[in-house]
Amino acid sequence: MVYNLTVNKKSYQENDETTKVAVQSDWRAIVHLQDEFVDLIDRDIEAFNQYMDALALPKDTDAEKTVRSQAIADATIIAMEVPLETAGRALELLKHLETITRYGHKNCISDAGVAGLLAHAALQSAVMNVRINLAGIKDETIRQTAEKSCKAYIEEAGILTKEIVESVYTRI
Repeated sequence: MVYNLTVNKKSYQENDETTKVAVQSDWRAIVHLQDEFVDLIDRDIEAFNQYMDALALPKDTDAEKTVRSQAIADATIIAMEVPLETAGRALELLKHLETITRYGHKNCISDAGVAGLLAHAALQSAVMNVRINLAGIKDETIRQTAEKSCKAYIEEAGILTKEIVESVYTRI
C-alpha cells in the first residue's frame, strides 16, 4: 500500500532516478517475497503432514521401528528447514522495507513500520519453530548450522527493525 500511494505523488517524483530505481526494485522484491511466503505456508503444511505420517507408521517389528525412526528423522529435518527458510525470507523482507520506509509517502509511512514489525515477528516465530524441531535432530552439523543461521537472522533483524521503526518515527 505504501508503495502504491507513493509512486504517483509529486513529492516522490522529485527524487533522483537512482532512488526511484532502488524503491521500485525493493517493491518488486517484496511482491516476489509475498508469493514465496504463500509457497512456504504450503510447504510447512506438507512438512507437518509428512511428520504426522511418519509418526503413524507401524512399529511392531524391529524392521518397522527402523523404518519409522528414519522417517521421523527425515521429516523432522524438513520440518526444521521450512521455517528456517521462512526466517531467511523474513529477513530479506526487512532489508527491502528500508527504502520504502525512507521514501514512502509520509501519510501512510506507519504502514511500512507495521510491515517491519510484522516481518520481525514472522522471523522470530519461524526461529522458534526451527528451534523446537532441532531437539529431534540427531545430526549435530545440521543442528549447529541451523542454530548459527537463527542467531545471525535474529541479530540482523533486530538491527533492521530498529532502523525501520526509527525511520518511521522520524517521519511522522
